Amino acid sequence: MKINKQTKIAALIKENQDTIETIASINPHFKKLRNPILRKILASRVTIEDAARIGKCDVVIFFKKLAEIGFEVENQSIVKKETKKEETLNKELLNAIQTSKVTSIDVRPTLAKGGDPFKDIMKALKSLPKENALEVINTFEPTPLIKIVNNKGYASMVKTEGKVVYTYFFKVNEAKQKTSTTHNIFKVTIEALEKEKTDCKKEIREIDVRDLEMPLPMVTILNKLETLTDKQALFVHHKKVPQYLLPELEERHFKTWIAEIEEGNVKLLIHN
Repeated sequence: MKINKQTKIAALIKENQDTIETIASINPHFKKLRNPILRKILASRVTIEDAARIGKCDVVIFFKKLAEIGFEVENQSIVKKETKKEETLNKELLNAIQTSKVTSIDVRPTLAKGGDPFKDIMKALKSLPKENALEVINTFEPTPLIKIVNNKGYASMVKTEGKVVYTYFFKVNEAKQKTSTTHNIFKVTIEALEKEKTDCKKEIREIDVRDLEMPLPMVTILNKLETLTDKQALFVHHKKVPQYLLPELEERHFKTWIAEIEEGNVKLLIHN
């Protein structure tokens, strides 16, 4: 199988099961691939290039390891050239960090209390001085957040020191224009949600993710959606509106009804 930096990890695993242990040997972070649930969700979304960025290593290391188990690399020179191009695009971000023009927000206390720091991060970005980078301090790499903020025109960089993860954002472009004007997220009353649940005439699959720690609620919901048929709908008991999940649902063209009943009690109905 020929591979390049955009090849999905899931495709590699499907081709050769030895891929799991090969990638796990590159960086301890990738040992998560041994977990069947996390592997099914994460591997389908992560490319070789993404994995190299997450693992803080050169993409060529991936190609070398994968070549050892039989994969054929298309063109390594192009990968190196494009990696240098990306580093050039992030020069302003690096300069802001090096000159200490950084506004910092530590979201660990919020997460420890079971809260969602998404709105606080968006507020911090909105009030960020033009020459400053935003530093988000966390215990894991917030991949969904990075995707959302990148689409708003920000360059990003992740640095890990021990168990602490620092994610930096710097505005470099205007927000990307949405290719579709369709809006499939509806915030409704519980009565309206229950009516939609009945009117959709679909088999209801139900899950409760309120007691799961991040990022397992999102992983669990996406895992269930992977097997959802056109004749089924997913009813979710959540403790908050899953802000990181909503762009994923939009991208997959799912319609989502959200009812915030009270603090710690949110219901979602998701179907095509």
